[in-house]
Amino acid sequence: MTSDVLVMGGGATGQLAAAYLGKRFPNLKVAVIEGPRKNRPIVGESLVEASVDFMFELGLGAYLVENHYPKYGLTYYFKPNVDDPADRTYVVDEIPTAPQILSFQINRFTFDREVRDRNLKSGVQLIDGNVTGVDINSGGGLHVVTVQGPDGERRTLSARWLVDATGRNRLLAKQLQLQETVKEQKNVFWFRLMNFNPEILSRIQALKKQNRAFVPYFATHHFFGKGNWIWCIPMRSPENQPLISIGITYRKDVYPHGEVRTMEQFFECVGREHPVIVELVRSGTIVDTNYYGSYMWECRQRYSSDRWYIIGDAGDTVDPLYSVGLALSSLQIRQIAAIIQRELNGSDTKEFTKDLDTVLATFQRSVTRDTTRLYECMGDAYECHLRVHLAVVKLFHLALPLIMNDYLWDPVGVKLVNWFYSLDTLEADSKKIQELIREVAANPKNRTVENFIKVQSCASMNFGYYEHHREEDIAASLSKLAFDLARLRLSLLGKLGWRGLFNFNQQRALLKDVFRGLFLVPFYGTKLRESRLVRMLISSRGFGIARAGGTSLAPVARTHAKKITSTA
Repeated sequence: MTSDVLVMGGGATGQLAAAYLGKRFPNLKVAVIEGPRKNRPIVGESLVEASVDFMFELGLGAYLVENHYPKYGLTYYFKPNVDDPADRTYVVDEIPTAPQILSFQINRFTFDREVRDRNLKSGVQLIDGNVTGVDINSGGGLHVVTVQGPDGERRTLSARWLVDATGRNRLLAKQLQLQETVKEQKNVFWFRLMNFNPEILSRIQALKKQNRAFVPYFATHHFFGKGNWIWCIPMRSPENQPLISIGITYRKDVYPHGEVRTMEQFFECVGREHPVIVELVRSGTIVDTNYYGSYMWECRQRYSSDRWYIIGDAGDTVDPLYSVGLALSSLQIRQIAAIIQRELNGSDTKEFTKDLDTVLATFQRSVTRDTTRLYECMGDAYECHLRVHLAVVKLFHLALPLIMNDYLWDPVGVKLVNWFYSLDTLEADSKKIQELIREVAANPKNRTVENFIKVQSCASMNFGYYEHHREEDIAASLSKLAFDLARLRLSLLGKLGWRGLFNFNQQRALLKDVFRGLFLVPFYGTKLRESRLVRMLISSRGFGIARAGGTSLAPVARTHAKKITSTA
C-alpha cells in the first residue's frame, strides 16, 4: 500500500492532522495507522483561542457550538494562607468580560470520535494495526512502515511524508535517538465526575472583581498550592448531562504531600490545602480515574527535510496549566502543511523546515520551562499571581497575534520571529524578572491582599488588539508588551525601596524593555512581512528570504478560515 501522507497514531493529534492535510490537499492520499482502539487516558478538555481558530478552519465550528460548553477563560484561585485548610479565603482572578474570541470546554471522548468519523466520511484511510518497524528513506525516496494487524499478519506501507503522532510511545524519537532528559518531572492524576453539586465551588471567601458578563462556573478553574495546581473543567456527556474533569498536577521534587495516584490519596493530599474541592468530589460519582507518572520529556528535532515529522506528545510534552497542548499540535499541523505546499510548488524545503523546527522549539519550550519553574512558588499566592500575570501578557501580546496571523508557518514570518525572539532570549528575560518578583515577594508587607494586581485585565489580555486582530497591528502589540514589562519592572523596583535604586541589573533590563518598545514604534500600522526595512534587517543578519514557490500562505489560509467560520 502507498500513501502520500501516512500518519502514525490515531489519537486526537493524529486524526486532526489527517483531517487538516486531507482538506488542504484533496489530491493527496492520506492514511492513519490507528493502533488498537482500546480505552486509554485522554486529557485536554480545555481549548484555547488558537485551537478553536484551527477547529473552525476544519469546519468544526457548528459542531463545537452545538455539542460542547462555551469556555469563559481561565479562573485562577490564589490562596494567601495555603497552610490552613480551614481558611477559605482566595484571591480569585476571572477574565474581565466575555472573551472576544470563542473557546470551548470539550468532552474529549465524544470530540475525538467525531473527528475520526469525519475522516472516514472524507476518504482518509484508517488502518487498524501496530507499527512494528519504520525505514526512513533519507535519499528522497518513500518511507516504509511495517504494520501488524489484529490478525497477526504483517504488511508494509509506503509514504512520501511521514507524521509521527504516537504520543507517549514516541516511536520516531526513540528509534532516531532524539530523546532528551528533563530533570524536573511531574505527575498528574485526574478523573471525571458526574451527579455533583457545582454550587460547592462557590463556597469560599472570594476576593475578586464581580463580573456580570458570563456565568463564572463555565471557565477552567485553577487552584494553586505548594508545588501543585488543580484543574476543574466543566463539560457535558453525550447524553447532555453535566460532567466535570478534575485533576492535580504536581512537580515531584517540590510537592510536600506525597504521591497522588488514587482517590484516597487525592482526598488526603488535596484536603490539606483545598477542602472545597474535596467537598465537590464527594458530592458526586466518579466516572473514571487516570494517572501519568514522570510525563515530561523533550525531543532534539521534530521536523526533517527528509520529510518526516514528530508532532504532539511524540516530541515534546507540555504542562497543561495554560491548556496549550492541542494548540501547539494544531500549530505543528499547519507548519507541516506549509512544508508540503512548498515542496509541491517545486521549492527546496531544507531551510524552511529548519526555521519551523527552531520557532516551534522556542515557543513550546519557553512556555513549558517557564511553567515548570512556576511550581517552585505556587504556594506563595503573591509571587505566583505575578508570574501568571507575566504569562498572560506574553500569550496575548506575543504568541496569539503571531499565530492568528499565520506568522509561525510563513517563510518570511518565521524568519522574522526567529530573528527577534530566540529561546535563549525569552528564557533569560523571564528568569531576570522572576528574580525581581522573588525579591519583592520576600518582604511579607508586599504579600498583603491589597498589593495583588489584576492578573487578567483588558490591558494584560490585549483587548484593543483583538477588536480587529489585523497583521498591521502586530508591531504595536509587541511594543506594548515591552512597555508593559517595563512598567511592571519599575513598579516592582519601587517596592524594593532604596535597594531598587542600586539594582543595576534590573535597571538595565528595564531600559532594554523600553528600547525594544521604542524600536517597534516606527513599524506601527505596518505589515511586518511586507516591510522593506524588516527584510533588510533580516538579510543583514544572514537570513535568506524565501522567493518564488515559498511565498506567504497567510492570505489563502485566512480567507479560507473566514469562509468556514461564517458558514459555521
